[in-house]
Amino acid sequence: MNELAWLVGHRFQSLTRREYDWLVVFDKDASMTVACLWRMVESDRIRFTSEDNGHQFGLSTLVDSAAEINRRLEGATVERVDLRQNLLDVELRFDTGHNFQIILTSSGYEAWSASDGNRRLIAVGGGELAIIGGD
Repeated sequence: MNELAWLVGHRFQSLTRREYDWLVVFDKDASMTVACLWRMVESDRIRFTSEDNGHQFGLSTLVDSAAEINRRLEGATVERVDLRQNLLDVELRFDTGHNFQIILTSSGYEAWSASDGNRRLIAVGGGELAIIGGD
């Protein structure tokens, strides 16, 4: 069962870098908090990652991962959500052709959480999914 299937049809609104994590906001009071590696795949290539943020890589300016993702996904709708059972890696596929992938990098820390305003799902250490609230 895919406990994140409810995200299908939601429109992306913003990605924001916070002190220790990233906040992904969708319409209809849906959001995800990501405290692990994420990456944006564009045309079957890694385009940006959370780890690229603030690096220059020989460019004229520092990479602003949030600004780049916000520009590419502006108004995009989630078409498909893949949740890898037992590992809890997530792939959000958008109608723009972009894939936003969340890749867990710790067996102990809470890697991400998702909320629809009624319940909260938390990827806890070891690949367990905790569900708080809802039915």
